[in-house]
Amino acid sequence: MPRLDGRNHINLTVVDLERSTSFYCSVFEMVVVNDVTPPDSGFRFRTLLHTASFASVVLGCVQEPAEGEAAADRFDERRPGLHHLAYHVPERGDLDEWVAHLDAIDVAHSGITTSKHEAGSQIWLRDPDNIWLEFYWVNRDFFVDRLRQVWRRDRRMARA
Repeated sequence: MPRLDGRNHINLTVVDLERSTSFYCSVFEMVVVNDVTPPDSGFRFRTLLHTASFASVVLGCVQEPAEGEAAADRFDERRPGLHHLAYHVPERGDLDEWVAHLDAIDVAHSGITTSKHEAGSQIWLRDPDNIWLEFYWVNRDFFVDRLRQVWRRDRRMARA
């Protein structure tokens, strides 16, 4: 089976590259490691890196909208495409640290909430383009129990 190492990046199209860079660098304590405008792309891309995890966000901003193209709209997770972007934290207590950090830099957030389905706890916030972000702690016991149920069911079905 192909492996994944847990690292990721996401490329987000934003309205204001400077404003979004400031937000992601402040909230995630990321560092700008690349800033390019590929020829004929119409975009300027800026790569931000979280130095401890190597998770990254690539922000792209349209340099000049095509003729007849409408001005950029705000993000809406109810339309097809991205719903939200989640970053997992290793321990439930890490969410308390995120709340303190977000409060210290004056970023509005939900506070810590717990999923009704007991899959974990999370904090919700929005970036400058209204993209829904989540810091999420996974209740591994919940998922291990669910995996065991699936495996047991599969074994029963294989024997039948």
